[in-house]
Amino acid sequence: MLKSKAPRVAILGVAVDNLTMDEVLNAVEEKIAEGGFHQIATANADFLIKSIHDEELYETLTRCDLVLADGMPLVWASRLLGTGLKERVAGADLVPQLARLSARRGYRIFLLGADEESSAGTAAWMERNYPGVRIAGRYCPRHSPLEEMDHEEILSRIEEARPDILLVAFGNPKQEKWLTMHRQRLEVPVCIGVGGSFDFLSGKTSRAPSWMQHSGMEWLHRTMQDPSRLAKRYLSNAVGLLRYLPVQLAAMAMQGKPRQGARITRERMGATTVLSIAGDFTGSLLPRFESDVRSAVLSGSHVVLDMSQTAYIGADAIASLIYAMNVTRSWKRELWLAGLDRFLALVVGASRLRLFFRMAPKVSEALRRIQPESMPVPRFGEDWAYCRIGGQMVPIHVHEVPDVYRQVRQMLRREFAVETISVLSSSGLDRDKLIHDLIPADAR
Repeated sequence: MLKSKAPRVAILGVAVDNLTMDEVLNAVEEKIAEGGFHQIATANADFLIKSIHDEELYETLTRCDLVLADGMPLVWASRLLGTGLKERVAGADLVPQLARLSARRGYRIFLLGADEESSAGTAAWMERNYPGVRIAGRYCPRHSPLEEMDHEEILSRIEEARPDILLVAFGNPKQEKWLTMHRQRLEVPVCIGVGGSFDFLSGKTSRAPSWMQHSGMEWLHRTMQDPSRLAKRYLSNAVGLLRYLPVQLAAMAMQGKPRQGARITRERMGATTVLSIAGDFTGSLLPRFESDVRSAVLSGSHVVLDMSQTAYIGADAIASLIYAMNVTRSWKRELWLAGLDRFLALVVGASRLRLFFRMAPKVSEALRRIQPESMPVPRFGEDWAYCRIGGQMVPIHVHEVPDVYRQVRQMLRREFAVETISVLSSSGLDRDKLIHDLIPADAR
């Protein structure tokens, strides 16, 4: 979660990535090249409403590497919030594109979940439409609650198949929770919960006509096919959106429109970094903000956001706050919001973030209440550093850094982009020079 992400918009507290299908496929290839574990969620209104009442699901969505807009209501909501998503990226559309990518690049795909008819039908559909697609394996475990599943059997089959892409069709939220449960063991670069996509591709369930998909009427087609199961779900989703989304929209409207430039300043105060945000907290300021939060956390610092001079918080900035929350929490650092006026506080509250941030009326109070010894950053002596390799943060001796990165570049394909290293010691290693010497210009 340390790597900065593409622009996002927060809808009911869930940060949705603002990507086109082509951009998603490029991101998939980057994550396969990087290795490790990455989780992608294809979220719709059902995800958002469930996450309001299911804290585990909410935390799972905030930890995902990508959250894609699988439903038109999310696209419409983003436009109302002032940061419109580029397009809908449905799981049922993404899976065929991944099959095409597999046939072209040789990536190995594992199909997990659904019933045997849908799983076998999906594999046959992929092989028929994309000759050369590499199906590494399939497995349809017996339908049972998450806590009663034979996890060892499933994981053993996946490990034996060594896929690059794992498609999980357990349904939401079971598939997302299952992936998060095993994120420490799964060594699959791209893991995606795909819901009912196997049913569509196998022909077991018919997909709505294109005009219904693009007009946001696909729910009606699906309800007509399975009214006993889906009518109640869609009604609950509609009621949930009508209940919660207007609150966020009203809070955003009450602060007015963005009207002035913005700047961010950074000051270290003991064990804490204070980031002061003046003007409109939105748009082009966000990459700088996320970079400053990462740098502060990797240096072993807590973070206080001084928002006493902030005039406006955009829905995209709410997504950046969620990112900051994840980074600080992952490294056991504290994150405080200080100095919010009542309108900004309403935006934070309506976005369902109040419970996830510590808040103080002034920076001085936040600094006084921070526990500097709550969780010091692990140190291995003055000559050690952390490097991100294959999705993992690994402590190595600073003198080993050049050799390690040269070895990584030799082992992996040329276009592999090694993430920026962050040295957490006073060794004096020139980080910028190291990046310039070891990482190709197009990968920096």
